[in-house]
Amino acid sequence: MNLRQQLAADLARRINGSTAGLDRGHGCLMIDNKIFAFTRPDESGALKLPEARIAELLEGGEVRNLVMGQRVMREWVVVPGIAAPANLTLLLEAKAYVSSLPREMRRNGAKKSSKRAVNKKAAKKIAAKAPKEATKKR
Repeated sequence: MNLRQQLAADLARRINGSTAGLDRGHGCLMIDNKIFAFTRPDESGALKLPEARIAELLEGGEVRNLVMGQRVMREWVVVPGIAAPANLTLLLEAKAYVSSLPREMRRNGAKKSSKRAVNKKAAKKIAAKAPKEATKKR
């Protein structure tokens, strides 16, 4: 078990109803098998919160948006020193937020858009081949 996983396990013991897990090398905190927080190598944590709440937290100055690659994740914020007792309330907020989301807004929603992107690529390939086939038959 690495340090991030250990940190997630320690946090899960402090938050009733949550479980610790592993996702892409990060120790994560889950409710009903849905991730509401995950640990980062610098002992910070990423939390899933409503966009309005994130805007409030960003004004405070200590937290920052979660950036993956070049994309700013709109419902995720990075909180430094996630294990600090003062951050327990934010963890509880994230847990409550994720558990309140309708099923289609949870993690499975991303898979639908990926399937659409694949279908669009396939449709373009078919459309590109269609004129060539029509000219061959003549």
